[in-house]
Amino acid sequence: MRTLVPVLQTRHRALAALLAAALVASLVAPAAPAAAYPAANVELRGHGFGHGRGMGQYGSLGLALAGSTYSQILDFYYGGTTAGSIGDAPMTVRILRLDGLETIVTQEQGAATTNTHPGQRFKALRTRLVSPINPSNPNNFEVSSAESCAGPWTVIAPNSPGPIVLGSAIPQTDDRTTMPQLCEGATTRWYRGHFSVNFADGASRTVNHVGMESYLRGVVPRESPASWGALGGGAGMHALRAQSVAARSYAQAQGRYQLANGTPYAKTCDTESCQVYGGFAVQDAAGYRDLEASFTNTAIAETAGQVRMFAGTSNVASTEFSSSTGGYTAGGTFPAVVDPGDETPSNPNHDWTTSIPVVNVEAAYPTVGALTSIDVVRRNGLGDLGGRVLELVVVGTAGRVTVTGDDFRIKFNLKSNWFLITNNASGGVAGYWVVAQDGGIFAFGAAKFFGSMGARKLNQPVLGMAASPTGNGYWLVAADGGIFSFGDARFWGSTGSIKLNQPVVAMASSLTGNGYWLVARDGGIFAFGDARFAGSTGAIKLNKPVVGMARTPSGNGYWLVASDGGIFAFGDARFWGSTGAITLNQPVVGMAPTSTGNGYWLVAADGGIFAFGDAQFRGSLPGVGGAGPARGIQATNSGQGYLVANDAGKVFAFGDAPFLSDVATAIPGYRGGVRGITARYTL
Repeated sequence: MRTLVPVLQTRHRALAALLAAALVASLVAPAAPAAAYPAANVELRGHGFGHGRGMGQYGSLGLALAGSTYSQILDFYYGGTTAGSIGDAPMTVRILRLDGLETIVTQEQGAATTNTHPGQRFKALRTRLVSPINPSNPNNFEVSSAESCAGPWTVIAPNSPGPIVLGSAIPQTDDRTTMPQLCEGATTRWYRGHFSVNFADGASRTVNHVGMESYLRGVVPRESPASWGALGGGAGMHALRAQSVAARSYAQAQGRYQLANGTPYAKTCDTESCQVYGGFAVQDAAGYRDLEASFTNTAIAETAGQVRMFAGTSNVASTEFSSSTGGYTAGGTFPAVVDPGDETPSNPNHDWTTSIPVVNVEAAYPTVGALTSIDVVRRNGLGDLGGRVLELVVVGTAGRVTVTGDDFRIKFNLKSNWFLITNNASGGVAGYWVVAQDGGIFAFGAAKFFGSMGARKLNQPVLGMAASPTGNGYWLVAADGGIFSFGDARFWGSTGSIKLNQPVVAMASSLTGNGYWLVARDGGIFAFGDARFAGSTGAIKLNKPVVGMARTPSGNGYWLVASDGGIFAFGDARFWGSTGAITLNQPVVGMAPTSTGNGYWLVAADGGIFAFGDAQFRGSLPGVGGAGPARGIQATNSGQGYLVANDAGKVFAFGDAPFLSDVATAIPGYRGGVRGITARYTL
């Protein structure tokens, strides 16, 4: 069989020397100037609230109300762990709002104590760093006493080494008058246990020392509403018990803060950076409020000492949790799981929408200039929309920046990193690949080059390609059904060693990317991996040969298109019309479905476009002065536009499809040989 060595391969070799890069298989061209963002706001819809790792608190409630026990809930979210016990372990909690400030403690019965004056009782005590700080011995404090938090203050220890210990001389009970209080201007807080003040990380640090079970009384009602305990005839108590165990395990596994000599001074902190901890009660402008609650106190007592340990070890697991997983946990330390409980009716965060003013995006990323699009290029693949955003590209008239989904979430105060941009200017296309008949690949925009066949000897020419669902790989298919896989696209089989009745003309990936279909000119279908055979025209006498195929959005069916525009629908693919009964100026060469699957476009060799179902006509090559022969069509993810590539390497963008340059622009004088175009969608 004659080996095809097209001119394109030679031109690639010539460019390699000029561009100082191995462009035998790929050329990434800069994007052409783009239009401004199509609206004043970037519109998003998303799922969940928080990082999504470990337990979802609303999901836990949903599971509890559906009949799960707290042990079952913990087993569900924290795979790879088992139940364990630590007793009433000591806890140390850094009070972040007092960092670098003086610490003032009072006691309602006049029983405040300090280690600088053992056995003595005071009404109020103030501790602050000696000023100026001695660089060689900075851990020195001035301790003063007074009749109240307001002073006036009398120095009782002018220069005492830390830690300074402040507490109550009275044995503590649930009566607040036995506890020490922190004075913070107009606010007073009661805490169980006692305090220490140390110099660490360049400033004074105030730490509450308290038993684990008492600490949890100030945590659990801050993390999960105590009112849940009354729901479902008491079933909601299992969510509070699960929260108690998760909070206990998470706190015990922490070891965040150390002195300069490496000595630990606090395991955790009192804000959502660790776990929200409010102490026993607070008095402020709103009045007095107990911060503990009977339902949560009961849940803590009923699970006393219980933690989760990594299976087969004595290591307590850092059992992260967040408000709402959105319906699928994020994975990581614990296996990702579908979270059916998250859709409980009381959860306000299972689904959400929000807007970000375009001017805010431009201010946050000034190097991009005027915003044109925000393209998600990598997701974790778990759940709706393709899962959580791992990476996105902010594109503007002056450049682009790549950021993580978490960075974007934090910068714009989004509820989670699981979101979709619904009014993106690019129609959901972040980039595209153009494939040549020698297997050369040209990558544009956010489409990355993963390899090609451009410098290799082929038995048959490449006739098409398909991208993996992640956009991080692709397959090429040759006329003999030979498959060439690159990036994360896996090889699932081919017809390269089979004698075919008719050559292969196109391919389509399965929904998961764990398989694909090949179609031959006679409409014969070859299914590999998890691609399911749903029918073919292999045994039917056709008026015209099949020239292309497309998969339905569900992955449970496909369409075949013949050169006369005849359509053959299999599986859940529906027939929306054809040009089979129309005399065409030029034969049809390919098709593309809309994002709904309720329509499709056909493209003829002269670049004429035929729209059926909910596919809308957005333009054609003859209408813009473009010349054929057309070699492929690719729809945008929004279904509101399409890209058409011709043999000469020109790409034409219609509707909301973005033009990101093309082969003809990148290689002046390119002599042709393009055989298809495939989009790299925003995910």
